[in-house]
Amino acid sequence: MLHALRRPLSALLLGTMLALPLPAAAGPVPNPVETRLAEELLASLGPSVPPDAQVALTLGRPFDGPVDAVRDIGLDPRTGIFQARILSSGHVVELSGRADVEVTMPVPVRRIRPGEIIEASDLTTIRLSLDRAGTGFIASADSLIGQSPRRQLSTGRLVQVGSVGAPIVVQRNRPVTLVYEDGALLLAARGRALQEGGVGDTVRVMNIASSTVVTGTVTGAETVSVSGPRVPQAAKP
Repeated sequence: MLHALRRPLSALLLGTMLALPLPAAAGPVPNPVETRLAEELLASLGPSVPPDAQVALTLGRPFDGPVDAVRDIGLDPRTGIFQARILSSGHVVELSGRADVEVTMPVPVRRIRPGEIIEASDLTTIRLSLDRAGTGFIASADSLIGQSPRRQLSTGRLVQVGSVGAPIVVQRNRPVTLVYEDGALLLAARGRALQEGGVGDTVRVMNIASSTVVTGTVTGAETVSVSGPRVPQAAKP
């Protein structure tokens, strides 16, 4: 061992250099046909599929020719079978196989009750097939954060469209301010909400002074704006 350490440094470096693998030859790596078809399949599914969706695609029979263009491609979401017509070296080729499309969906990490405000820490994501996700569920965590459940959300369950909304700022049977604005004219009256709602919701309100029921839009905490006929005012004595 001591004798080996006395070898010249140049010899040691040379040995090290000879042990290094040669760099791989540079050049473009052609995309396999599966990759091209997976990209085209995602594009054909349209905006209903989240941009982070992934496709695992397997051809029914091998094909190693070039893909000059994809003429047509479709997917049966129930069976996962896709059909495609491509242009390869001037010839139309029909291909088929299986495509498993997976999407990322938000789910609660805890039980969230009506009246609570959903925060980012209340959510996680799971991956599942596109046919299981369906179109009736909320696909983006951003669409849930800051919202409030209209009914209880269960841990680990997909959130249905329409089951959340803006936080409730008008409570049923609670007093509200009715506001009518027409240019520089601003009228206000006391009312009682007949429905609960969040900002942007349409609710029915009873004018306390006249007992008239009107429909308005929730614009803030305990505030409802009325369009159309002016808010009826109490008659002067």
